[in-house]
Amino acid sequence: MGDCVIQNLTETLQKYWGFSTFRPPQDQIIKNVLNKKDTVALLPTGGGKSLCYQLPALLFSGKTIVITPLIALMEDQVFHLKNRGIPAQCIHSHMTYRQIDGVLDNFVFGDTKILYISPERIDTDIFRERYLRVKVDLIAIDEAHCISQWGYDFRPSYFLIPKLREWKPGVVFLALTATATHEVEKDIIEKLSLKVPSVFRKSYQRNNISFFAIETNDKWTEMTRILQKINACGIIYVRNRKETLELSHWLSNRKITALPYHGGMDKIQRSEHQNAWMENKVRYMVATNAFGMGIDKPDVRVVIHLDIPASLEEYYQEAGRAGRDGNESWAIMIYDEGDLSAAKQKWEEQYPDISVLADIYDQLCRFFKIAYGSGVGETYDFSIQDFSNNIKIPSRKVFFALQILEKEGWFQLSEGFREPTKVMITCSHQELKEPGFIPTSWENIIVYLLRRYEGLFVQPVKIDEPALAKAMEISMEELTETLKQMEIRQIIRVSFAKTSPYLIFLKERPQKEHFYIDKKNYEALKIRAFNRLKSMIDYTESQEHCRQKMILDYFDEEMDDCGKCDICRFKKASSDTSAIIPQIKTILTESTQKYILLTIKDVMFLFPYNKRKLVRLALQQLESERMVEVDNAGKIKWVSHAV
Repeated sequence: MGDCVIQNLTETLQKYWGFSTFRPPQDQIIKNVLNKKDTVALLPTGGGKSLCYQLPALLFSGKTIVITPLIALMEDQVFHLKNRGIPAQCIHSHMTYRQIDGVLDNFVFGDTKILYISPERIDTDIFRERYLRVKVDLIAIDEAHCISQWGYDFRPSYFLIPKLREWKPGVVFLALTATATHEVEKDIIEKLSLKVPSVFRKSYQRNNISFFAIETNDKWTEMTRILQKINACGIIYVRNRKETLELSHWLSNRKITALPYHGGMDKIQRSEHQNAWMENKVRYMVATNAFGMGIDKPDVRVVIHLDIPASLEEYYQEAGRAGRDGNESWAIMIYDEGDLSAAKQKWEEQYPDISVLADIYDQLCRFFKIAYGSGVGETYDFSIQDFSNNIKIPSRKVFFALQILEKEGWFQLSEGFREPTKVMITCSHQELKEPGFIPTSWENIIVYLLRRYEGLFVQPVKIDEPALAKAMEISMEELTETLKQMEIRQIIRVSFAKTSPYLIFLKERPQKEHFYIDKKNYEALKIRAFNRLKSMIDYTESQEHCRQKMILDYFDEEMDDCGKCDICRFKKASSDTSAIIPQIKTILTESTQKYILLTIKDVMFLFPYNKRKLVRLALQQLESERMVEVDNAGKIKWVSHAV
């Protein structure tokens, strides 16, 4: 790479981002990409992944496509790029066909340098046609771990990405992710068919974050006490949509400003809540895991989890949204015994018995009236809620089953891309020629279709409705009604454009007893998911090992104890229990006299979280000195003769 290009790097960085230097290893990644070499960038949350493709996109003569599964990230990135004067656009399922068409036209013929799409978009005709007509230098694959079955968020649609290189062999691939074990890293390289890639891995260590895991019997009260002490900006992750509403209301009533955020909210409300939080009009966002990806807020001081994620990858990615400015921050897990059971139950639900999968697939085929031996390529509008109501199985269980069936290749669940209107002429050539067979007002439509499209008598053909309406000088509504009337008269068969989520069957429907899933592969997926969850639970319950060291061990990275987490702080603190024993004696004496015996955890939870490990130590000392007795149920009794 010449001195001129290197100078362009720093000048471009200063001009558009206002920085004079790169964060390691951003400059190495960018230079590698500009040298047209496939690259894997493993940078933890806040490591500056987006710059690694945005800056090269400006220096390449051609265009850049960024693949991400997250609409929120697309919109956020495009917003910030446009504010910097960088022409960027995105395509997602909330857009109309005409809007998508316009964006793609601007990408091919206009000044758009960076286009964000989801992986499902690759398989659409309208995208493929434009992609083949434009010079593309770089394909950036964000959340690249999604292509790996070893990872925590496997998505079959990522397997479509290598097609982009088949169609344009000269493009360079840049795969980016925040969290990946060595196993996942190897899978990314293999599944994307990367050509002798350079791998850049930044340490996952976050020296400015203190990691805590606090067990309690009252999570909300525990969390409220912590927030009142920190008095800063943060994110609180909860399990479901209902809890985001209830908890944000709870906090607001205690004069801690908070707003809810979840995937079920309408776009305008989500945007309003996000902007209020970004502008520090409220301190806390109470959210499901739908929030946070691509949100660049440097002053988040605390990230609290009130439920246990399915893996350390997920947890570390979310926790890493704290302290991006390098200042002291906290990542806190607050849990109770029920959370551990709930996490294990969710894992069981996510991997139902194969017989359950076979039954749900069979009922899905019945729902759409698909005959045995047919169904390949058939497309249907699909609502999980309608289907689950019809078969009387909870939508949560149906959702998990459909995820497995999709990953096994039985069908594809679309996020709602537009399937263009298709028309087939069902009458004969002779009938069309008969006087009066076609009303005069319809003749021009038939003539237009026959001149513009081939094969109308043989199979359904995609048509451009807006172009047809414009040519006929009628509205889209009038055209739709006319086509319906033509179908009623059995002149044509029409399949109107689909804009709602839909399902595409990829295999013939077998007899139920012949339904097949690779049991060995399925069990391997299930075991890997369990092992990921076990690592998460081990981290949460640990009372001995440095928390950040446990996380880095998981990612095959070595480090010394952090000295900042709750475990390390307790090791450094005084183990003198003399001051706390009188308080314990008072509590246990009263409970023993009232015959309301407490467990060790009951006693611990009566103290602030930073004293609880000392309380446990004090109880162990008292038991060894026979001043307390612990029965088989774990209940503690103060011995009356003890001094």
